[in-house]
Amino acid sequence: MKFLIHKTTLALAVLVSVSFTPAGAVDIVTKKSDAKKVSGSISAMSKTDVTIKRLQGDETIAANDLAAIEWDGGGPTLKLGYPEENSGQYELATKSFQKAKSEAKSPSPFLAGEYEYVLARVLARQALTDPDKREQAIQKLMAAQKAYPEHVRFYESALFLSQVQLAAKDFEGLHKTIEILKKAPWNDVKLAAQITESRALVSEGKIEDAIAGFEAVANSAGDSPVELARKYEAQLGQARGLILQTKLDEALKILEAVVEKASAEETAVLAEAYVLEGQALSRLGRNKEAVLAYLHVDVLFPREANFHAEALYQLSSLWKLVQQPDRSVEAAGKLVQIYPHSEWRKKLAGSE
Repeated sequence: MKFLIHKTTLALAVLVSVSFTPAGAVDIVTKKSDAKKVSGSISAMSKTDVTIKRLQGDETIAANDLAAIEWDGGGPTLKLGYPEENSGQYELATKSFQKAKSEAKSPSPFLAGEYEYVLARVLARQALTDPDKREQAIQKLMAAQKAYPEHVRFYESALFLSQVQLAAKDFEGLHKTIEILKKAPWNDVKLAAQITESRALVSEGKIEDAIAGFEAVANSAGDSPVELARKYEAQLGQARGLILQTKLDEALKILEAVVEKASAEETAVLAEAYVLEGQALSRLGRNKEAVLAYLHVDVLFPREANFHAEALYQLSSLWKLVQQPDRSVEAAGKLVQIYPHSEWRKKLAGSE
């Protein structure tokens, strides 16, 4: 009888404990590979993975398989910031992240690091189309990495840093970041480092070396979705180099293959492919086809900001060549309104 009472008491204690756990008081990590949500408490973290403590046993998720984190201590304001960022509402996202940071009471080092990394990431996204923000973005990204070097966002942050450094033509800093990325334990990140290295060669005018680098990446990429995406990025790099060498038909063959094979989710790849198609077609004097290529970006991929800004700039010129001046004015107006600080807006001002 005593044993039965003890068992019942224990069961009631567990039930009461569960009943009084606040609703939603868990961290939730969503995986890229299978969209699975893993709920529990983040108990450990490094630059390569995050561990979730669960009743049924701990689960460790690699940083490059991380799609999203819902933080127990982040509150609704932090949760709001992520979709704002993903939809390109960067000013709103920054305000949400800053507010969430200021409202946080005794955040864990993991959550404190998240605030710094996501604020730096939003600034980096802005800097890719706004040259005036590039130095600030570089400093903020590096500050987050220095303050929280064992955070799961570390390598993601390094990828953004390499993009901003490339856009700013900070080649000395870029080469240091590339060496960091090459030390990542995942092949897709190493491939990204090689792609960035070849893009730097393009910027330095070393086109033959760049094309060889892109080709090496394309040939070595595996068949996983993330490595296929790197393969397509490398092939786009090859096409860009061929366009610079005026090997336009060769470039178009590569671009057509990428557009055919890339999945609809790979919006950055497709946006860049259509921009490059537009460049090649306009150089061949096929202006109506070039217009259609750039329109793909304007209509289907407006969230790919850098490519969208370029597409609008090119459309402002091409519409005139195909005798549609009203649409030229419309494209120029969109560029001015959406990307007032971009390099493409400044080029437009110089041609007016």
